[in-house]
Amino acid sequence: MNKIFENTFYNLLVIYIILVVLISLNLFWKYTLHFEIFALILGILGITLVLNIDKIEILKTLKDKINPSRKFMYLIMGIAVVLIFLFRVIPYFNNSIPLGYDAGIYKFGIESFAEKVFGVDSWVKSALSPGFLYFFSALYKLGVSINFILIWLFIGFNVLLGISIYLFSKEYFNKKAGIISLVLYAVSVIQFKVFAFMYYKNIIALSALLLALVFLKKEKRHLFMLFGVIVGIMHQPTFLIFGLAYMAFTIKNYKSWKKNVISGIIILIITGIFYIGFYKEAILPLIYPVANSLISPGESPGTFLSFFTYQFLTLAYLPFAIIGLAYLTKKKQFNVLFFLAVITALIVYFQFFFFNRFIIHLDVALIILAGAGFWILIENKRIFGTVILTLMVLSAGFVTYHEAINTKPLISDAGLKLIQKLQTTEENSSVMVISKEYSPWVLAYSKRKTIAPGLFDENKWDEEEWQKFWSVTGEQETREMLLIYHKPLYLFAGTKKFNNTCFSVYLEDSGEKIYKYEC
Repeated sequence: MNKIFENTFYNLLVIYIILVVLISLNLFWKYTLHFEIFALILGILGITLVLNIDKIEILKTLKDKINPSRKFMYLIMGIAVVLIFLFRVIPYFNNSIPLGYDAGIYKFGIESFAEKVFGVDSWVKSALSPGFLYFFSALYKLGVSINFILIWLFIGFNVLLGISIYLFSKEYFNKKAGIISLVLYAVSVIQFKVFAFMYYKNIIALSALLLALVFLKKEKRHLFMLFGVIVGIMHQPTFLIFGLAYMAFTIKNYKSWKKNVISGIIILIITGIFYIGFYKEAILPLIYPVANSLISPGESPGTFLSFFTYQFLTLAYLPFAIIGLAYLTKKKQFNVLFFLAVITALIVYFQFFFFNRFIIHLDVALIILAGAGFWILIENKRIFGTVILTLMVLSAGFVTYHEAINTKPLISDAGLKLIQKLQTTEENSSVMVISKEYSPWVLAYSKRKTIAPGLFDENKWDEEEWQKFWSVTGEQETREMLLIYHKPLYLFAGTKKFNNTCFSVYLEDSGEKIYKYEC
C-alpha cells in the first residue's frame, strides 16, 4: 500500500512541478485552481518517503547516498549568498532612495534618538525597539550615514539571515539540508517582500532567534542567552514566538527544566533592563491587542501579505515543508523547530495577534523544513529529486527576479527632493501630509513638525475630522478647522489631487506639489 502511495506521489509531483513552472512564467494563472490544496495533498502523500526512513536513515546514522565534494557544496552556498545580495541590490540600480514605508520612520527615529535619547517623541519609543535605537543611533554617532544603514547594512542583515538559516538547518538536520534551505531562502519571494517592506527589526530578530537556537542545541548557554536577549531588545513579536517555542521545549524536556528555566529568567531580566524608559510606550500598548486577539481573532492582523496570498507564493516548497515536518514527527524530534513551526502556523491560521506579520516567521520555518523535505526526496530518488529541486528553485528564482526588477521606492526622486526643500521654510513651520503613504518621508526629510493622518504626536484630528478636511473647500470652515494647528503651515500633496481656496501652490516639480496655507 505504501508503494502505491509513493508512486502516486512521484506521478503527481511531475504534474505539480510542470504547473508551478508554468505559473512562474505567467503562462498559467495560479488562482485558477486550488493549488494550495494540491500542495497539501502532495505533501501528505510525500509522507510515505518518511515512513521507511529507518531503512535508509537519510539524515542521521548511515552514510549518505550522495556525497558531493566540499568544493561543490561551498560553490552552491556561495551562489546562494550572491543571489540573496543581487536580488536585493537590483531595486537600487539607478536609485538611492530606501525601499519600504518604514524607511522614513527609521531615519527620523535614529537621528532623533541620537540627539535626544529618552527625550524623543513617545511614538518613536513605541514604533522602534530599544535595541534598534541604541545600536543604530550609536552607529550614526560614529559617522555611519543613514542611507548606508537603510540600504547596504540592511542588505547585509538579509544575508546574515540566510547564513543563520543554513547554520540552523545544518545543526538540526545536516549540512546538505542546510544548503538547500539557504538556496530556498535566496529565491523566496516572500523573504524578498520582507526586504522590500524594510522590516528591519524582523530580519535582525529572526537571525538572532535562529542563532540562539543553534547555541541551545550545542549546549552553549552563554551564547544562547546573548542571542536570546538580542531577540528581545530588537523585536517584541519575534521575542514572543521565541518565548512560546522555548517554553514548549522546556516542558517537553522536563528532565533539564531547571537549567532551561534559569536561562529563560536571565534572558527576561537582561531584556527587561534594556526596556527601562520604554515600558509605557513599547510594552503596555501590546497587551490589549494580544489578549483581545485570543477572544476575537482576526482583529489585529499587522501589515504584510494575507494568508490567502501567502499560500500561492509558497507553492515551490510547501509540499516539502510538510514532508520535513513529518520527518520530525516520525523521529519524535519535538524540538524548538517543531514548536516554532506549529505555533506560528496556529497563530497565522487562526488569526491571532499580528497574524499577517507572523507569516514571515512561519515562512522561515517552512523554508528550513522544506530543505529537509527536498533532501529526503533526493535520497530516495537521486536524479529525479535533483531535477525537481532545480526546477523549483529556478521557477521561484524567476518569480523573485521579476519582483525585484519591479520593486520601486514608495516616493519618487522628484517628490523626495521637493520634501527636502521644506527645510528652507520657517524653522517654526509645520507640514501637513494629505496621505499616509507620504507621512514617514515628510517626517524624516523635511526637518519640520509633521501632521499626518493617525500618526505622530502632532496629529490632533481623528479619522472623521480628516475625512471632513479632505472634502471641505470653503475658507471659513477651513480656517476654523485649522485653528488647532500651529502656523506657518504647509501641505505636501505629492501627486494627489487637493483643492482648497485657503491653500496656494508653494512649490511644484514633475506633478508633485507643496501648498502653503494663506488664510
